[in-house]
Amino acid sequence: MRLLNTHTLEMKEFFDSQVPPYVILSHTWGNEEISFSEMESNNETARSKAGYQKITKFCALTKRHGFEYGWVDTCCIDKRNSAELSEAINSMYAYYYDAAECFIFLDDVWPISEGGIDHKVQIAFMKASRWFTRRWTTQELLAPKIRKLFAKDWSLIDHWENLLSLVTEITNIDERALRDRDTIPSFCVAQRMCWASKSQTTRNEDMACSLMGLFNVNMPVIYGEGSHKAFRRLQNEIMQVSFDQTIFAWRGDYQSSGLLARSPTDFRETPELGLWHPVNLSPYAMTNVGLSLRLLKIPADDKNDMSTPLAVLQCDVKDGNTWKILSIHLKQLGDKDTKFFVNGKSCTAYRRIRCYEWKPVEPAGKVQGVRWQNEHGLVLEDEHYELLKHSIEDTRRRWELEIQYQHFGSVGIDYVYE
Repeated sequence: MRLLNTHTLEMKEFFDSQVPPYVILSHTWGNEEISFSEMESNNETARSKAGYQKITKFCALTKRHGFEYGWVDTCCIDKRNSAELSEAINSMYAYYYDAAECFIFLDDVWPISEGGIDHKVQIAFMKASRWFTRRWTTQELLAPKIRKLFAKDWSLIDHWENLLSLVTEITNIDERALRDRDTIPSFCVAQRMCWASKSQTTRNEDMACSLMGLFNVNMPVIYGEGSHKAFRRLQNEIMQVSFDQTIFAWRGDYQSSGLLARSPTDFRETPELGLWHPVNLSPYAMTNVGLSLRLLKIPADDKNDMSTPLAVLQCDVKDGNTWKILSIHLKQLGDKDTKFFVNGKSCTAYRRIRCYEWKPVEPAGKVQGVRWQNEHGLVLEDEHYELLKHSIEDTRRRWELEIQYQHFGSVGIDYVYE
């Protein structure tokens, strides 16, 4: 870890237990930020930039608070080195977690002044601050032990305890998590996704990278893959270490989808959710045919043409003043000639449909005549579904005349994942 000496503005590298106490800066990037190489050169061009002035003022403030070292993301990472950049992004949550203090610099919030900005006006500036729209802000708010917010003149805005309710109002982050970072694992996956659902990133892939620390996972940084693929990889990493099915409790304006969300924005309207007691746990994993998992299914109502099978997620949802069970709509895939296998066992394949809604349902014991079914299933993601449709259509197109003239009969297609 590379740190800035607050007295000399020189950088020094430390390893593991050698890292001294340091203050970390959370801020929004401007047009004249200082890179690692510019900070190393320390020439007149670098010193004339606004980013350099920001660093010097941060170091001066850090020194006044009794710390010899500080960390700034613009200059303490050599971004020309892809391995170092990837390591830093994967370590970012730890950098903020391990910092003695975190200084949050809001460069668009004016300080309180006589005859000018009062407390009410300053709060309005805070609510509109660009810093709160950053995707990285979520973990930079939650990870540090001590947070201090500063206005554009580097004056302290207020004590953290006095700002908690305002920060919760702006970010929608639960105040309990803001008070005590050790409570974060007690919040379900969907709730943590919801905290980051309204923010933005400069680079698409950072949408997923900025959330790794919230779920205690790591993954390679692949710039150029796009936000959808990066977020898919993040969800796959979360599924490797958690059986929390609220990861499937999202809503989006899609007619058809797999079980994984396409963006954190799909979790924006997450209601109060509760996890089930783990009575019937079974592993689930992504395969090259789709997401393989045990499904607790409510069959479609044969008397209602609009009825669809429902998959019961292992979580409850607050519906008004009562708790109900959260379920999502499914559509069975394939025809009589299409078979799916996982580990040698036949299973049914589905797609999620009507993704814009959930269906809260009563527990099985409260509804007469409805039997829930426990089955092994596959839920196909977009690329699996498109390949399935293409394969079926391509086969039918090639063999249609042969079937007609030579009476070969139906063509059976088995999709096997071993």
